[in-house]
Amino acid sequence: MKHLGLVFASFWILSCARPEPAPEAAATQEEPAPPTVAELQVAAEKDDARAQLFLATMLYEGRATVQDRALAAHWYRRAAEKGLPDAQYALGVMLEQGDSVAVDETEAVKWHRAAAEQGYARSQHNLGLLLLAGRGCKADVEEGQKWLRRAALQGVPEAQLALGLAYASDPQTSEENQRYAAAWLQHAAEQGLVQAQLALAEMYAAGRCVPRDDAQSARWLEAAAVQGEPQAQGRLGVVYLEGRGVKRDLAKGEQWLRTAAVQGDARAQTNLGLLYARGDVLERQVAESARWYERAAEQSVAEAQMSLALLLLEGDGIPKDTERALFWLRRAADSGLALAQHNLGQVYLQGNGIPADPSEAARWFRAAARQDLGVAQARLGALYEYGKGIERDDVLAHAWYSLAVANGQRSATERLTALEARLSPADLARAASLRATLLD
Repeated sequence: MKHLGLVFASFWILSCARPEPAPEAAATQEEPAPPTVAELQVAAEKDDARAQLFLATMLYEGRATVQDRALAAHWYRRAAEKGLPDAQYALGVMLEQGDSVAVDETEAVKWHRAAAEQGYARSQHNLGLLLLAGRGCKADVEEGQKWLRRAALQGVPEAQLALGLAYASDPQTSEENQRYAAAWLQHAAEQGLVQAQLALAEMYAAGRCVPRDDAQSARWLEAAAVQGEPQAQGRLGVVYLEGRGVKRDLAKGEQWLRTAAVQGDARAQTNLGLLYARGDVLERQVAESARWYERAAEQSVAEAQMSLALLLLEGDGIPKDTERALFWLRRAADSGLALAQHNLGQVYLQGNGIPADPSEAARWFRAAARQDLGVAQARLGALYEYGKGIERDDVLAHAWYSLAVANGQRSATERLTALEARLSPADLARAASLRATLLD
């Protein structure tokens, strides 16, 4: 079966960890029950650092007391100033995120560094990210990676992910660093971190940092999919539909694709719309196709916007609706999708449900042609040759036809030959010169 032809964009966003619940007072034989809020308050006022930490945690979480994160920040600071790394980490995260305190990344760096230097793994991770991004401090890739490495060695999966991606994204990375990238991502993925599983799946599918292995790619997609990750579910659906790295299974493919689509994954919704429209895997149901396309279109997926528009223009299986079709086709064209720009040009050229407007058609054909879309280049060449919607210009017509032929548009070959027969050598030279500038 041919690949479905949809490109899956992956966005790996590195962000500092959110505050975790601070450690609770450990029950011991000497202390059979955790202290009450009132007892912690008394001890905290007497400058007991551990009491300050535990009181801050209870206030932050609203546990056994009214939640008050601003007051929690006060007690975290008091404990942090006494050197407790747990408190330094919690305060650092609150300062990074502006969580009930003013954002202050410079001070966040200070507290994370204080905790990191005591070996506190989570602060090592956050400090590494801040240094890599130059947030609250001067960017320092070498030092950032040093702290990430220390956190990764302590088993923090987010640090392993960040370190793996840092190695993988370096365009000058060595073969050794490529191996490090794959190894750290593998460690994070084996701990169940979904982002790492997705990153590994992408690497195996592309053969980047590791030998290409569709079976391994599918394995990690499935690991992320069973954890409920919609992007992984949608991509796994396509993998099963195509039999890429797994035994082809249309039922499983459709199930994973639908699971992702129901959760709102726009690419899965687009693919499901495509399957219902084509009818070669699922039974052709135009109304279902339009429904899924529209859900993806509302999430600004240009391909879905264009596909929905074409269904509405055709009115085959759903009511024809030119007004809605033009709305979605313009949205897709405005987003820069070359094929949508060409299709909108066709609507204006033919007057499909609206008054014909060759000038507007030429504008959209030109937008698509400048993106090197061969069919649009052929259309624009014809408009120049016949002076339809724009001033006639055989030299420009020749230049656009030439580009169209180079892009496999055989229909333009005959027109190109006819123009060459009537253009002078000087005009042909000018056309060749123009052709080199038309896509700039």
